[in-house]
Amino acid sequence: MNHRKYDWSWLTITLACLLLVAGLVAGCGDDAAEEEDVAVEAEEEAMEDTEDAEDAEDAEDDGAPRVFFANLSEGDEVTSPVSIEFGIANFEIVPAVDPVVIEDGKGHHHLAINAHCLPAGEVIEKADPWIHFGDGSNTIDVQLEPGPAHLSLQVGDGEHRTLDEPGLCAMISFTVIQEGV
Repeated sequence: MNHRKYDWSWLTITLACLLLVAGLVAGCGDDAAEEEDVAVEAEEEAMEDTEDAEDAEDAEDDGAPRVFFANLSEGDEVTSPVSIEFGIANFEIVPAVDPVVIEDGKGHHHLAINAHCLPAGEVIEKADPWIHFGDGSNTIDVQLEPGPAHLSLQVGDGEHRTLDEPGLCAMISFTVIQEGV
């Protein structure tokens, strides 16, 4: 029998290198696949978030006029003075003028403190609890006592008469807290 003598150390090193290279190639492939999976998942989540935001926007803006508190949310805790900003959609805020001009789709803000909105067709009195924004403005800073507070925001026409649009009255409740408490 003819026995050849092999240099096993050379063969072992070559085999080990081949296995190492194969492992690296396979490992890179797995990492690339994992990174691609993560990227695809992130893209899908971003698309879902965008679709959710668009759905919420569509739900809020159905074309009907509406008024809202732009910087306050139901149940907020705030300190006094309270900065209040009004928002409006699908309606135009214009100053009240003399002589009185009444135009469809136009009016101005009225804010009631600790009172409810008035029924459609009523004139909003120029007295407590109402604050008139006949100049067409949409912000105010109000000094309120600590405790629960309730605001009503209602749009009126040039005669300060409430309008027959359900979205043109918004109410919100929040709590005024003392600073440092």
